[in-house]
Amino acid sequence: MSKRILVIDDEPDVNITLRKVLEKNGFIVDSYENPFLALENFKPHYYDLLILDIKMPKMSGFSFYREIKKRDDKLKICFLTAGEMYYGSYSDIFSSLPANCFIRKPITNDELLEHIDRIMFGGRENYY
Repeated sequence: MSKRILVIDDEPDVNITLRKVLEKNGFIVDSYENPFLALENFKPHYYDLLILDIKMPKMSGFSFYREIKKRDDKLKICFLTAGEMYYGSYSDIFSSLPANCFIRKPITNDELLEHIDRIMFGGRENYY
């Protein structure tokens, strides 16, 4: 059975690239550039992984994560970041996150897939 991944990144090029790479490697992917639209269409317990940009206009990835966890507290998460991470008022989130849930952009396709493998399968699967 294919794993389902939800991708949210406000940069169209990043969003399209992630979607293509993941679909090419057997994942079912829904992607959004607008986090509000993603929240509106979110299906609890439908996705296996959420790949989420941290810095987005109008709603940060951390704020989005808080909303999603209210709807699906089992969903695994992978944050994307292009810069230094500032925790600020989001320090409560970090106490519940594994260390491997952050990916720094840019990232190669192979590195992305290896990272997803560690998050979703504990590094045991070889699907690409």
